[in-house]
Amino acid sequence: MPTDKEFNLITNQIRLLKDRGLIFNNLDTARKHLMEKNYFNLINGFETLLLDDSKNSPKQYTKKSFDNFLRLHDFDRQLSSLIFQKISEFETKLKTSIAYHFCKNHCSTLAENNNYIDCTYYNVPRRTDGPKQYVNFFYNQSNPGKTHKLLRKDYKYSGRFKGKFIGDVTYSNDKTTLKGIFSGRFGSTSIREVRDGTYTFKNSKQAVLLASLHGISRTSGSTISLPIDISNINILGLDYIDECKIKFPYVDAYNNPPFWVVIKTLMLNDVIILMYGLKKRTLDAVLRDFNLKPNDKEKFLNTLEIIKELRNTCAHFELISRFRTPKNLKINARLISELKLTPIRSQYIIKLYDVLKVLKCFADLRDIKALIWSFWNNEIKYGSGNIARSFLERMGNENVEEWI
Repeated sequence: MPTDKEFNLITNQIRLLKDRGLIFNNLDTARKHLMEKNYFNLINGFETLLLDDSKNSPKQYTKKSFDNFLRLHDFDRQLSSLIFQKISEFETKLKTSIAYHFCKNHCSTLAENNNYIDCTYYNVPRRTDGPKQYVNFFYNQSNPGKTHKLLRKDYKYSGRFKGKFIGDVTYSNDKTTLKGIFSGRFGSTSIREVRDGTYTFKNSKQAVLLASLHGISRTSGSTISLPIDISNINILGLDYIDECKIKFPYVDAYNNPPFWVVIKTLMLNDVIILMYGLKKRTLDAVLRDFNLKPNDKEKFLNTLEIIKELRNTCAHFELISRFRTPKNLKINARLISELKLTPIRSQYIIKLYDVLKVLKCFADLRDIKALIWSFWNNEIKYGSGNIARSFLERMGNENVEEWI
């Protein structure tokens, strides 16, 4: 059942733990750690491993110290950091592979440099081609919210625009809309033209511009051409390349940034959605880079889902030792069979031990293995081998010799 917790001063937190029998070797150090590390993560996250009986009240510790919590927490942080590093290396390799093979197939000349934002160079996935949280968000012409960010054309520029507008003007009682081509200077960016832009303004806010428009035509729907120099303009209709030029200086360094530059801006979830839309020749080439065959597509895409969940846990500083895949993430049957995974229920929910077996297929995890052994040996030295064994069991396997 859900519960509520009142705010508690650090001194009261320590008093509560001491009343439960926890030993403090240095109170000043304990106060510092409780201020820096979050009571929920530091204490609640590991207390079931240290309590005399975690299932019954009142809570009680026997021959356990605050240092036990610190060692568990510090190991968790080190493990999370190292896992995140391995995932980052894998993610970089994946993005590099996608960009290379897509460009080889579709962007081989400068004139074709930006084909990666054109939907015609992809296969729009069907609803039955994969999980709906991916295939339903690749491309929807009428709904930008269900369209991959690479393919959207609804981004906005806010700032100074000095240049020329050619297009249609629409008047209403209090607003005016310009829709067409905006070409010129978009602030300090390298954007030079927005071909399907829209600028709507209140007539009372842009009296000078409105007078210039009226000087050309007062008829709504007229096609006009006029110079514009406005400091606080909002132009809709930018593509993802324009959006990246606004946000990322390293992208703005290019007039027509290549895919291998822009793909760096995508999150792993964006990359997974993109994978479902890659044409077969490109996707098969990406799979080959990971020593996989075309019939490994579903297995690999499921692997990406699992790794994404692990990555997010690391990135959000959650306790990695408590990691489980989400209850609704179905684990590919071939993955389970080939890696001898042990889901908590049929094809659902695997713990960290099994997830690292999945990651090991694409990353060198010897550093992680060494860290786990170092933790084990350290706990043995402190006489806490039983705690270390319970900790490893919670992560999926109590036998340290079988890790990685």
